[in-house]
Amino acid sequence: MPLHKHATQHHAFMYLWILGALLVMGALAYSYIGTHPDGVLDNEHEGDVRALVQSFSNQMDAVSLQAPNATETIREVYAPYVAPLLIDAWVAAPLEAPGRLASSPSPDYIDIISVTKLDTGIYEVAGEIVLVTSTGDAGRVPVSITVETIKGKLLITRYVESTTGEQVELSGVSVIARLNEVVEAWSVTVQPLEVIEDSRCPTDVQCIQAGTVLVQVKLTDGLGESTAEFTLGTTITTEVFSVTLTDVSPAKVSTDSLTDADYRFTFSIEKR
Repeated sequence: MPLHKHATQHHAFMYLWILGALLVMGALAYSYIGTHPDGVLDNEHEGDVRALVQSFSNQMDAVSLQAPNATETIREVYAPYVAPLLIDAWVAAPLEAPGRLASSPSPDYIDIISVTKLDTGIYEVAGEIVLVTSTGDAGRVPVSITVETIKGKLLITRYVESTTGEQVELSGVSVIARLNEVVEAWSVTVQPLEVIEDSRCPTDVQCIQAGTVLVQVKLTDGLGESTAEFTLGTTITTEVFSVTLTDVSPAKVSTDSLTDADYRFTFSIEKR
């Protein structure tokens, strides 16, 4: 009889232990769902976007836009935070890049007002650049920033400072795709299928005509799926969006032959 009583107590203990473990696992699952509403643990959450923009803004004072080495500094300082395409644009026009125009006032940091998820892997950040002098606060400049996931990494793809004192509304984004790669923005998917023609003039040759690229592209939005042929500058419109092929890289060189794997296509997707 004592042995039977001991076994009963042992089983009761085991049941209580299992019940406790299930309750703990349930609490953890609930916590996970609450903090990761998409059900996937990734780096595409508000905290990571805020951290990226904050880290980027902390480097702005280190970039003197009128210094002789401004272009080198822009590439070096902003490379961990900014997409290469945007850095290239800043290098081409350094005074349009974020940074310090004079010794005073200088940008201290970006005060983030809001982070809005626009689409899968695309976020809009509204904030204000806090300017300071040696004596303290020197005013604020509204700024609008787009952050996108590129090859699994969050990077800044758009940066616009307001000249009117009001926040700049985001109306479009740029995406980059390889052949047969599907990219998405504003609920529009773009998939380059085939390079039909590449008559661009090689950069190391003088040509009478610049030439162009003709690429077949599959477009999908809420209204359905279609196939269109794009040349550089071609815009295809729907009732809600417009899609433009804005760039094809790399440039052609007479001594090298491009393969399908080499091509990168940049599309601008705008809300109408």
